[in-house]
Amino acid sequence: VGDVQAQDNYIACDIAVKAEIVIPLFKDGKNIGQIDIDSHTADTFTAKDERFLEWVNEKVAEIL
Repeated sequence: VGDVQAQDNYIACDIAVKAEIVIPLFKDGKNIGQIDIDSHTADTFTAKDERFLEWVNEKVAEIL
């Protein structure tokens, strides 16, 4: 979510959060967790960030 304040249904865990990126973690086709990162800056996460975090989750799934 690039700008959480623009979302009517967004529930922030902290009032200072302006953006959030969530990447699901899959193991054997099942969603077993997620990486969830908040930012105090709106529109801070890029497609490159998303691809990197997806790669991180792939490596984590291999370890589990």
